[in-house]
Amino acid sequence: MNTWTIMIHELRRLFRSRTLVLNMFLLPLVLIFLLGASLSGVVGVKEADQIEPVRVAVVNAGDGGAEPSAMITAFLETPEVKDIIIAEKAESRAAAESGLRTGKYAYAVIVPSGFDSGVQRGEPAQLEFILGKNHTDNLVAGTAFDNFLSTLNYKQAAVVKLGPEALNASPASPETPAVVLGDLNNGGRSYTASQFYAASMLLMFLLYSGLTVAGSLFNDKENHTLFRIQSMPVKGSQLFIGKMLGVGLVSIVQCLAIVLLSDWLFGVYWGNRPGLLVLFCLLMIIASMTFSIVICLFSKTASSATNVINVLTVVMTFASGGMAPLPESWVNSVGAFTLNHWVLQAMIRMMLHSSLPQILPNLWVMCLICVVLFAAVIVSYRKVCYHE
Repeated sequence: MNTWTIMIHELRRLFRSRTLVLNMFLLPLVLIFLLGASLSGVVGVKEADQIEPVRVAVVNAGDGGAEPSAMITAFLETPEVKDIIIAEKAESRAAAESGLRTGKYAYAVIVPSGFDSGVQRGEPAQLEFILGKNHTDNLVAGTAFDNFLSTLNYKQAAVVKLGPEALNASPASPETPAVVLGDLNNGGRSYTASQFYAASMLLMFLLYSGLTVAGSLFNDKENHTLFRIQSMPVKGSQLFIGKMLGVGLVSIVQCLAIVLLSDWLFGVYWGNRPGLLVLFCLLMIIASMTFSIVICLFSKTASSATNVINVLTVVMTFASGGMAPLPESWVNSVGAFTLNHWVLQAMIRMMLHSSLPQILPNLWVMCLICVVLFAAVIVSYRKVCYHE
């Protein structure tokens, strides 16, 4: 009963402070807006570039106006290839080379005489490519035709092992699309600067809740309220736990307010795993509070504890890449020793719709950190205690 009474008193005291309410609820939203708007071109995963169609000259190398290859024609007529390759027949190799020099074509393909019949006889499928001036166009067209040749040569290998029937299973076109456009990031999604800084500022201000812990613990000492409370039938552990529960509930309300208001006001998308997001926020609150409690128990004054918490919060936020883009080598080495790193990376992965196995290692690390810090609080409290 004493614990709940102290917790309710702590909640009333905290919510009566206008400065605290503004710093905990309004300031994070202002920073998210300002940083997200000003650094939108610096932070975040950019949308994938659109691939422009490549104009390709197709030359049939046979004498006397050779008929076009049926296999090449079927390949170029597939919908996914037509979206990225515009095939045009060139009369000769010289005409294709001239078109490449003048910019009429971006790529050229020389089809050898008897290409179809050679493939049907089991010979290796080979084409000659002439590159153009643009590296991207060369890469796009080369990838498409390389995939086409790889598919045919794979079938040739199947013919050697399984007989001619394997080739007849799909004579003209591959069973799977020849070209598939995609994005190498998780699920093809991207995150914006507003999303990144919303997660970063949320974690930084959850770390700053340690200042609330320090203020609450030292306030009773400096006002000699702790001495009067200890003269009543209230255990020191009840007083300590009640204060921590009060600060913890305020941090939970702060976290919910930042998440919901940033979504409503700025359209910040927090990912597809709300349950995991809540769990990571709770772990961050526990880690932040226990970390600050250890500092407070070994600090003699409120100013010294406040200074240590302030410095460590800024350092951890910067080292984890939460203030400015840092090299991956730095973030994954030095940043891994911060509390922010593990939760920030997990939140970004949730925003990108990453699979659960990619997020779980961060969860286990945060659980381990909370257990270690909680044990440190118990040891510190038994050694130093919380007294006048």
